[in-house]
Amino acid sequence: MTGREPMVFFARRSFSQKLIISLSVVILFTFAVSGYITYKLHVHLFTEEISAQFSKTNEQAAARLDLQIRDIYRISNFIVFHPYIEQVLKRSAQTEMRETYTQLSDQDELNKLLFQVKYDEPKLVSMYLYDVKDNGFIFSGVGSSSIRLGKEVYNSIKDKLDGSFGNLIWFPLQLPSSDAASGYRHFFAAARYMKTIQQDSYGMMVMLFDQSLISEYLNELVKDEQANVFLYDKMDHPVYSDIEDLAGSPVPGDIVNKSISTVNGQPYLYAKSRSGQVDFTLVSRVSLEALQSKSTIIFQINVLIGLVSLGLAGILVFWTGNRLLHPLRELVQGMRRMREGDFQIRLAVRSDDELGFMARGFNAMAENLDKLVKEVYERQLNEREAELTALQAQLNPHFLHNTLDTIYWKLYLQDDRETAKLVVSLSDMLRYALEPVDIRTTLHDEFTQIRNYLTIQNHRFGHELETVVQIEEELAQAPVPRLILQPLVENVFVHAFTEMAAGQVLIIRAYRGSVREEKKEGGREKPDTIIVEIMDNGKGMTVEQINGVLEAARTARVHGDNPEDLAPRPRGGKRRIHVGVRSVMRRLNLLYGEPYGLQIESKPGAGTVFRLFLPLGGEQDERHRYDRG
Repeated sequence: MTGREPMVFFARRSFSQKLIISLSVVILFTFAVSGYITYKLHVHLFTEEISAQFSKTNEQAAARLDLQIRDIYRISNFIVFHPYIEQVLKRSAQTEMRETYTQLSDQDELNKLLFQVKYDEPKLVSMYLYDVKDNGFIFSGVGSSSIRLGKEVYNSIKDKLDGSFGNLIWFPLQLPSSDAASGYRHFFAAARYMKTIQQDSYGMMVMLFDQSLISEYLNELVKDEQANVFLYDKMDHPVYSDIEDLAGSPVPGDIVNKSISTVNGQPYLYAKSRSGQVDFTLVSRVSLEALQSKSTIIFQINVLIGLVSLGLAGILVFWTGNRLLHPLRELVQGMRRMREGDFQIRLAVRSDDELGFMARGFNAMAENLDKLVKEVYERQLNEREAELTALQAQLNPHFLHNTLDTIYWKLYLQDDRETAKLVVSLSDMLRYALEPVDIRTTLHDEFTQIRNYLTIQNHRFGHELETVVQIEEELAQAPVPRLILQPLVENVFVHAFTEMAAGQVLIIRAYRGSVREEKKEGGREKPDTIIVEIMDNGKGMTVEQINGVLEAARTARVHGDNPEDLAPRPRGGKRRIHVGVRSVMRRLNLLYGEPYGLQIESKPGAGTVFRLFLPLGGEQDERHRYDRG
């Protein structure tokens, strides 16, 4: 059979047969993949849980061991810095031939001195104090007999202390013993050079401890038959393990806490902790083989379910295939016509089942798309008409600017400096307003024009108007939309101060803050946000008036501006809404979208706060970039 024969065989089958074969492969593959993923996820989650518990137990064992060793450090320091012990060892080193009486007397006095020490640490088997000439005193622990150190063992301990600078050094020690079946007894040894406060060496101390000093804290880590524990000194040399062959111990530098490594084909979970007092490293491990073997049952069950589903799927597909074919073909044809641009296409609904629901959903989608396309076209036409209307209403900017410049110099020559200053402010505002929209502007430029506008208003209100304008220095060069603040400030004088004879206060400040994306899932903060607050003590607005402004702005975003609202206000008349505020809200929505925009807080008789939220850096929502030009 060639490679083409299976494809020819499949091509000659009926649609129902193709559907049965295809779905059978999909079902089997799906259950196999889902079973494998479930198996892996189960192993992963259970391993993480075991890893956290195992690591915590390892840390607790290391902490308890650290507390035990801290007591031994206390005992060690008590002995090393005791003046009488220092005196005895120095006297012993200075005497060439020590008399038996003197030696026994010193031994007896030291026994009395160290009596409480032996009871404080019951794991202490023997203690040895040597002077600088290797003369020694031996002290046995509670319930223990004295064990003498051979010359070879003594020299090996001195070798371990080279370069220790008086620090306590820990190491395992094996000594001959007639009580042990192997002929040797294992101890845990701690040794250090005995030095004065001036760092003068006057002897050496060796303490032998029973292995239970360490094992009783570590054995709970190896309750499982497939678990092991390893203790290393600060040089990463193995000190203790529950296995006899320390040569096979893992290298602690290669172990990462809560990591999994394979040893002899078997996966192990490792936990690693370090003792702060003695600088020991505690490594424990537990086998994951039993866990993984049990988890394979999940994968096998999923495969079995997939095989059973194959037979059921074949029967159901054969029965429903012909019934589904015709409506699906109509749906595909309708989708192709819609892709070609025919949004008038509609499907016949022949049933109330899922296929009928799909047909109705397709018809609703086609109708919505048709409406959306029409709305976009109408909106673009409205915007173009508004631009043409605005252009027709403009005067020649060069003529106006030159005329104001002539008036300025005439006033300046007549020494009317105050009026000349007003003309300069008006000229700057006119020049700034008539510049093309796509020319980059900054928050500093916007505030400069606001100050020009306030200069004119101050001349109008006199000393009755108090203004405060503040901007954080780091925001001065931040890019912002042109003329985004002017309508809001002008709104204060047009509406807020109309019924006030005196005491008008206006505060404008810009600072860096954050805004929350309330309408997005999670509501995360946008930290780099410019916040501009325009606060007045005017007559304020009611909740209904605020809602009216917001609703008008929302309507304008959807349907475009009403040309009647853009017309000049008749003398003595009032606009239905605050057109300037509405235009600012619409521009912000077109440029940036949520969560940036305008927030209004106001109460009747208590003033109004306009709070403007702009992105720091001026990034635009890609959906609204067409508004820039």
